[in-house]
Amino acid sequence: QEEARPSSVDSSSQGGGHRTLLYGHAILLRHYHSSMYLSCLTTSRSLTDKLSFDVGLQEDCVGEACWWTIHPASKQRSEGEKVRVGDDLILVSVSSERYLHLSYASGDLMVDASFMQTLWNMNPVCSGCELAEGFLAGGQVLRLFHGHMDECLAISMPDDGDDKRSTAHYEGGAVCSQARSLWRLEPLRISWSGSHMKCGQSFRVRHITTGRYLCLDEEKGLMVLDPERANTKLSAFSFRVSKEKVEQARKRDVEGMGIPEIKYGESMCFVQHVSTSLWLTYASLDAKAARLGTMKRKAILHQEGHMDDALSVARSQTEESQAARMIFSTTGLFRQFIKGLDSLQGKNKSPGPVSLPLDGVVLSLQDLIFYFRPPEDELEHEEKQTKLRSLRNRQNLFQEEGMITIVLECIDRLNVYNTAAHFSEFAGEEAAESWKEIVNLLYELLASLIRGNRSNCALFCDNLDWLVSKLDRLEASSGILEVLHCVLIESPEVLNIIQENHIKSIISLLDKHGRNHKVLDVLRSLCVCNGVAVRSNQNLITENLFPGRDLLLQTNIVNYVTSVRPNIFLGTCEGSTQYKKWYFEMMVDYVEPFVTATPSHLRVGWALTEGYSPYPGGGEGWGGNGVGDDLYSYGFDGLHLWSGTHYLPIVIMSMFCLRFILRVDYSTYSMEPDYSTYSMEPDYSTYSMEPDYSTYSMEPDYSTYSMEPDYSTYSMEPDYSMYSMEPDYSTYSMEPDYSTNGFKPAPLDLNHVKLTPNQNQLVEKLAENGHNVWARDRVRQGWTYSIVQVIKSSIRINNVRSAVV
Repeated sequence: QEEARPSSVDSSSQGGGHRTLLYGHAILLRHYHSSMYLSCLTTSRSLTDKLSFDVGLQEDCVGEACWWTIHPASKQRSEGEKVRVGDDLILVSVSSERYLHLSYASGDLMVDASFMQTLWNMNPVCSGCELAEGFLAGGQVLRLFHGHMDECLAISMPDDGDDKRSTAHYEGGAVCSQARSLWRLEPLRISWSGSHMKCGQSFRVRHITTGRYLCLDEEKGLMVLDPERANTKLSAFSFRVSKEKVEQARKRDVEGMGIPEIKYGESMCFVQHVSTSLWLTYASLDAKAARLGTMKRKAILHQEGHMDDALSVARSQTEESQAARMIFSTTGLFRQFIKGLDSLQGKNKSPGPVSLPLDGVVLSLQDLIFYFRPPEDELEHEEKQTKLRSLRNRQNLFQEEGMITIVLECIDRLNVYNTAAHFSEFAGEEAAESWKEIVNLLYELLASLIRGNRSNCALFCDNLDWLVSKLDRLEASSGILEVLHCVLIESPEVLNIIQENHIKSIISLLDKHGRNHKVLDVLRSLCVCNGVAVRSNQNLITENLFPGRDLLLQTNIVNYVTSVRPNIFLGTCEGSTQYKKWYFEMMVDYVEPFVTATPSHLRVGWALTEGYSPYPGGGEGWGGNGVGDDLYSYGFDGLHLWSGTHYLPIVIMSMFCLRFILRVDYSTYSMEPDYSTYSMEPDYSTYSMEPDYSTYSMEPDYSTYSMEPDYSTYSMEPDYSMYSMEPDYSTYSMEPDYSTNGFKPAPLDLNHVKLTPNQNQLVEKLAENGHNVWARDRVRQGWTYSIVQVIKSSIRINNVRSAVV
């Protein structure tokens, strides 16, 4: 009768976190154990109803697909009334406006969203707002401990066989953390199946991983039987405070969740069989078993029992109970799959055609692989270690219930068939399409069950020959290599039993699959164990891998790059009055001149916060990315300006405005002593990847060389002393050669033009500016200052409007 309030609504505004459910409300239907939401999908599997949509579960409740409106099926109820327990309902999808329908359209019972109606009944399970914390309630997964001792009620291991697993016993030790000691209490004859349990109330005890019930067999006594054989009369038990025969008055049923009575870890109760009034107790050990120290005591039903038969209950963890339910569903599905494969081979006689649950197996394998995925590397250390411990616990629970053995049995059954065509001869063409996928997924699941778990990897020490023999199957060699790699890393003892034929089988995969990195990973794990070289394996790999083979990969030797990023970040905003230029000075105390065979190369520069990502020790692919090695940064080494792995030599050092002080001998860096200034202009967020010398003080007033008509550094008179410009210009051929293309300059005669003094000053400025523009363009093209003029033979002057150099 209650609907959970959406998280976006303030619960205090209406006096609580719940509200009464009325007809016409839109509700979310969340699965209790998986916390997934019932959703109307966009696919359709129905063969008869083409207008229907599939209904499934999804992890989030985003969109209208998860919302359903509730309507009364009876005319005695109307919109806006309360939804009462026992009412017949009609659920309509908000997104598709179709009814939640139960049909047999495809031969199997399935739920879809259709235009045909199905009536659903409202039956309560529990109420979260009235559930007392720490008290026993129906449907909870728990362990039954014998008194306050470390012995709990459990069944035998899967390897002991079905006969022994059909009996229950008290056992101590590691079983208290295993899934075979988990039970669920199912109350009988109550309206709320999740209500609080009280003394004298009837219930059934169901084992989680097998799905069987604890019940009384008339011939064999207390047994754990399948649901088909365990009726209510044989499997009904109740808790009692004592064994005294006290006539208890019939308790009046309490509305809702009831009164909490039995508390976890504190309350001591006796368990009595309802129909026979026998007490749950244990069989005494014989003298021989007592001497051997047997930890198991068989659970029986007796008329009197022992004085210490009282039990205490301990609730299991949520993740533990979830793993146990997954074990029950997956092991049952895989055993059905194994029986179907045996029927194809004629081992089991089936009355009708064999139907393999291929789709269910594929989906189950994918879910299990995702369930055992390792934690992400980006997590914090403590969080990652917590998830790794949780992962190992899940792996142990599945291994203890024989999941690895079941996976290996499935692999053996499928390896009987050589190809998909061979499998199609027995199972049909549709089944052949899933054969290769299932084989690969089985090996991936096997690797997920043992990855990072040394105890599980140690199980393959005796099965190494079996594992290596499967490498010949090309359709699943990738998954086998993953399993083998996990075994070699987590189980060092395997390295001592590896043989030459094993290494040859692994190396042969290089010829079949090419240079597969997984093969190299396996070979690498054979060579070293805990940092110590395994000489025998190294010698075997060398003798069998390198002779007569060209297996060297194309590599590129790169220097080790170390990027140091100081905490200097600059930013500007539009309209800010902050000065746009900042100046920094960096001092290097000591640098190793030769870390590698080549001298050390030091750069300083700026980079964008978005896009620049250095890779110390080796870059993405090949090479190391430092400042100036990508298009998001630029750097300076004293001689060159770097950007995008390209450099441009810089010779006018006075243009840079940040000092770069090296307290070492400059000769070790191939830097002239006067190259101590480094450019670190901060306002380069909009810089072009081509060096823009306009930021290097390329204004008309050059302090380094004056552009005035009287140039003291180099005179433009016929006697150029600093350029060695002798009057004999025969080497430069300064006279234009007009014989090449017939071009003759024809300047205008401007002698008759008279200019005012202001105009003369403007002409001088324009001429000076024109020369500055010409000089800037030449410097951008790489022209440098030289005493001797070099004129290339390719210079041609065509006309005034186009001059090509």
